[in-house]
Amino acid sequence: MQKIKLHGLLFFGWPAVALAIALLFAPPLSAESLTELDTRADGSRILNMVAHSEPRPVPAIQFLDEDGNYLSLEDFRGKVVALQFWATWCFPCREELPTVDALQGELGGADFTFIPLSVDRDGAGLVRQYYTDNDIKNLSIYIDVGMDAARAMRVNGIPYTILLNREGMEIARVLGDRNWFTPDAIGLMRKLIE
Repeated sequence: MQKIKLHGLLFFGWPAVALAIALLFAPPLSAESLTELDTRADGSRILNMVAHSEPRPVPAIQFLDEDGNYLSLEDFRGKVVALQFWATWCFPCREELPTVDALQGELGGADFTFIPLSVDRDGAGLVRQYYTDNDIKNLSIYIDVGMDAARAMRVNGIPYTILLNREGMEIARVLGDRNWFTPDAIGLMRKLIE
């Protein structure tokens, strides 16, 4: 009997081979399908994403983790990534961050992660204190030193979230603050991860 393991699931037999091939070679989400995912039955938008017609390459950026190690987006390849630019002094960011933390707690893992990339000049210590004071438990600390990543990604305000597919290509942007932990937003993100 043929066994195939795909995305942590074990499939058996020739039907499993066909399913695995279909999943591996499924066409990427188009801008239209992303917009459909982002639209409620009444026509209102969930996150009001700006979806791209084709996945776009992203510049090679680096940022620091809490321990001062340099990371890049390559370190997260294979996951759907929400790269979020924010700061502790930004009031809309402060409103949004608890919902980002809750979504990371719900969906974060092998298939998805939020990368909350702080543009604070005072570094990881300030962000750690902010997380502690505001009960942020599920998010890691990442610092955009000198706002180099924000400039490279053409971020023109915060909060600003860039969605990347598993291949590390940009598929959409979310401009401004959102509530990422509504049933609709959770459902949208689950479908995006599938």
